[in-house]
Amino acid sequence: MPTEPPSKKVKLDLSDPDEPLTRRDVIAFQKEALYRCMNQYKQQLGCLREQYDLAKLENSNISTRLAESLSILSTIALSLKDNCDSVSEKELFDKLFSNDILGIFESSDALSKLFIKYYGTAKNSDQATIDIKLEIKNLNKIKNELLVKNENLTKEINAVKKYYQNEIRKYDREDSLTVKRVFQKEVDESENSIKETTSDNNVEQNETPLKDQTLTKTEKDLEGASNEKLINEIKIENYDQEILSLKKVIENLENTKKQNEQELVTLRIQLSQKNQGTNQLQDENLIQRLDKLTSENIKLSKINDEFLKKFQSLNESMEIYNGTLTKEFESAQDTLKKHNASLEKDLVRIRSARDDLLSKNMILEAQTSKSAMITNLESTLSILKTQWDKIEIRNSNSTGLPQDALLNELQDLETAFKEISNTINIKYTEYLNTENVISKLTVEKTKADQKYFAVMRSKDSILIENKNLSKSLQKSYELISQLKEADKLYQQKIENLNKQLELSQNNEKSLLNNMKDEVMKQNNLSSEISQQKKINLNLQEENSKHISLYTTLQGELDAEVTAKNNLASKIKHLEDQNLKLQKSLLSNGSGDSSGLAEELDNFRSLVYCTLCSKNWKSTAIKTCGHVFCDDCCKERLSSRMRKCPTCNKAFSSNDLLSIHL
Repeated sequence: MPTEPPSKKVKLDLSDPDEPLTRRDVIAFQKEALYRCMNQYKQQLGCLREQYDLAKLENSNISTRLAESLSILSTIALSLKDNCDSVSEKELFDKLFSNDILGIFESSDALSKLFIKYYGTAKNSDQATIDIKLEIKNLNKIKNELLVKNENLTKEINAVKKYYQNEIRKYDREDSLTVKRVFQKEVDESENSIKETTSDNNVEQNETPLKDQTLTKTEKDLEGASNEKLINEIKIENYDQEILSLKKVIENLENTKKQNEQELVTLRIQLSQKNQGTNQLQDENLIQRLDKLTSENIKLSKINDEFLKKFQSLNESMEIYNGTLTKEFESAQDTLKKHNASLEKDLVRIRSARDDLLSKNMILEAQTSKSAMITNLESTLSILKTQWDKIEIRNSNSTGLPQDALLNELQDLETAFKEISNTINIKYTEYLNTENVISKLTVEKTKADQKYFAVMRSKDSILIENKNLSKSLQKSYELISQLKEADKLYQQKIENLNKQLELSQNNEKSLLNNMKDEVMKQNNLSSEISQQKKINLNLQEENSKHISLYTTLQGELDAEVTAKNNLASKIKHLEDQNLKLQKSLLSNGSGDSSGLAEELDNFRSLVYCTLCSKNWKSTAIKTCGHVFCDDCCKERLSSRMRKCPTCNKAFSSNDLLSIHL
């Protein structure tokens, strides 16, 4: 794979290492940090491209193999297509000839069934399926093992990748001039500080008058000699401490060697004793468990037989009870039906008698209204006669009236008489009609009277029958209510029996399942005994391996303890050295304190965030290249202050780049 040529590093214009850090050094340090990040991303891109090419090659190999297998399947399908009976089977074989790979994978189960149908024989089919199942189990085991190995390998590869990336990052940092300029070693710093103190003293002394030049030269010589003595003393102390630490390491190693030898002897003795005791105890425990399980199995089988007998007896009693109930119910139903039929006949007879009585009553009411009309007509006739008599008397008395008035009165009387005569005639005709009707009604009345008397005679017998019928009805209602209550009780009993039946069935099923489980447990225990013996042997081998591992780990632990002690002694030594250097700096004078303060300020501005001055610089803005801490950048984005605080250039969350100083 063609890789890009490494980009040439631009020559950095750094200040003199003897001088304190400047703003130009800070900018160069930031630029070089960004350059290192870019190189890291380029390396990751190259790795991803190589992985992509490998995946391409694997996919091409898989596609060729798939094409070969599909061609073989299509040839088999051509030979089997003529033997197919249904249209759906032919359509499935036609899918193989098409290049639709997804469709073939979707109908893979149906195709496999067809191949088994036309190729599998009746004799060897069971054995073949058993062999295939065993092969599938073995393949699944291998697959699981390979998956575990694959996971472990991927973890190892990722760890190796991280290790090499960290190593490359270290080499880049070691090669960079800015890192060397900023992060110098402690001894170099001490030497530089001593040189700076001498140079500062020289500058100050040059400013003094010419008379003091001889004194300054002698002071410089003395300071140089004192600095050399300090360096030599520090080196001697370092060597002494290293010798002491090595002696301690040797002593610790000898002690651990003796302890390990003693532990090995004791562990071998314990192993030989434990192997004999543990085997016997395990065998005895397993035999006891087997005896317990067999006794429990016998008890459960007895309980199961008892439950089966109870279940059969309950079934028989329930069938007898159901038969008696049905017979009683049918007999009661027949008697009630007969009683209802007789009651319906009596009801029809009573209704016909009621209709006859109602018609007679209506006729009698009509007769009473006609007699009232006749009495009214007679009263009107008597009134008219009295009026006529009065008129005749008046006419006989009033002879002195004029004839015209009499004539008018006579005419009026004639008209009135005519009207009255007409009304009387009409009423008379009505009266005749009513008399005819009355005669007819009298005849009917006589008939009705006869019927009435006959009904009155039969009334007593009907009332007696009604009383008897009402009593029988009440008895039938009471019987029905009693039967309903009995039916409810029987239904409750049946429900309870059904529940008991279900419980007994469930108990039986659970007992059968327990029996099966116990049998399975017994078989498993017998197999476990044989397996435990094998496992015991394997455990003995593993125990020996663990002992060897323990010894190696103990040695590593002792080595780490010694390394820790060495580091602690080094830390103490460095602290003492630091105190000595501080004392030497204070004794040399405070002339270079301003230079050191400036260098420290420059270093802080280079390493710490300029906004919060708490956290280290960890994220760079791509648009302008300025570097801040991650917390400050996120705070500015969340508060919508999306501009660089130094140059006011706009940026977003996609413009942030994580860096490592």
